[in-house]
Amino acid sequence: MSAILFFAASKDQRHYFTELNQHIELDSEVVWYKSLKIPSLFITYPLAQLWQQAELLTIRKQNSSKGKKYPAFIWPLFTFISLLQACWLYSIYIGWLKRVSAKFVGVWNGKKFRQAILVIALQNQQKKAIFFETGPLPGLSAIDPKGVNFYSSIPNTLDFYLNRTLSSDVTNEIIKHENTRPGNLPKRFVLVPFQVVEDSNIYLHSKWIRNMRQLFSVCESLSKKLPNITFVFKEHPACDEQYDDLRKQQSTQLQFIDDFTTSELVQYADAVITVNSTVGIEALIARKKVFVLGDALFGIEGISFPVDSEDALFQQLSHLDALVLNETAIASFIDYLQHDYGVVGNAMKNPGLEHWQAANKRLTLLLADRASEALKL
Repeated sequence: MSAILFFAASKDQRHYFTELNQHIELDSEVVWYKSLKIPSLFITYPLAQLWQQAELLTIRKQNSSKGKKYPAFIWPLFTFISLLQACWLYSIYIGWLKRVSAKFVGVWNGKKFRQAILVIALQNQQKKAIFFETGPLPGLSAIDPKGVNFYSSIPNTLDFYLNRTLSSDVTNEIIKHENTRPGNLPKRFVLVPFQVVEDSNIYLHSKWIRNMRQLFSVCESLSKKLPNITFVFKEHPACDEQYDDLRKQQSTQLQFIDDFTTSELVQYADAVITVNSTVGIEALIARKKVFVLGDALFGIEGISFPVDSEDALFQQLSHLDALVLNETAIASFIDYLQHDYGVVGNAMKNPGLEHWQAANKRLTLLLADRASEALKL
């Protein structure tokens, strides 16, 4: 009897879970999603949850560069077809879960359509998901019983970080400081990193910024009220969205800068505005003021500056110099991610023996229902 099953929904996930399965000391098994074909008959479908996933998939596809080319009338049909697909997947997953005795199933991320349907099925069968993801810091991975990113077990109260003891001195490991500021950068600017519009951080965790064009529009509006601030935009290298139209609207206060890395721009920025990009964590490490527009694991009052409207963002930027960083809390937050929460090694990039050992330790504790001990909560 397997203690945990690893559900692989892509070739990369299959490769990782296969290696993990070979290196851990647990009774486990990798299950390839294409091998699951037998549906369960005469079941009750959680239609509200499945419909929500169909709608989220629709939003994700609408935000894609291809999706923007399709006429509006096709999307209700797409949502309905996605609901039928969700019901089919749900019936297959229920059939599978009824046949296996394992109490835990490892799932990568858990937010994408196929995996999200599985998580719903696991809840129905009183089984538990364990979520895997890379991050939240470079060179680390997450293995979490609650979820990943904003859904993770990472505490979101300031008191938690103020009351814990740091594991070590927290240094600016990611941002490397230069002595001389480049002369071709604006003297005073706020960095606005763009994000992948199809990512769940936008279509699932962003309540008022729906895409990067809207984010640009907000900054354009603010620039008229804040003449002393330049907004510098950096496109995401993994996003295929083209922003030539926005580049044509550049001015002294609205600039796309391509000849500096994101890390370099973070270093010289006065502040960072992000929906929920990991650039926000990078900026915290560099002790920058971070304004968080969406749901983010670092969107904690006292560590960053969460804002839920354009007016709220204006009020914060109007008093930018007066805002004070709680460096004690920020140091503790970064220290927690690095030494307590994160599993050493990037799961998708040659994780190595140290990663397998750390993953084995984390999974052993989670399977024993010792999550607080595993995550140092």
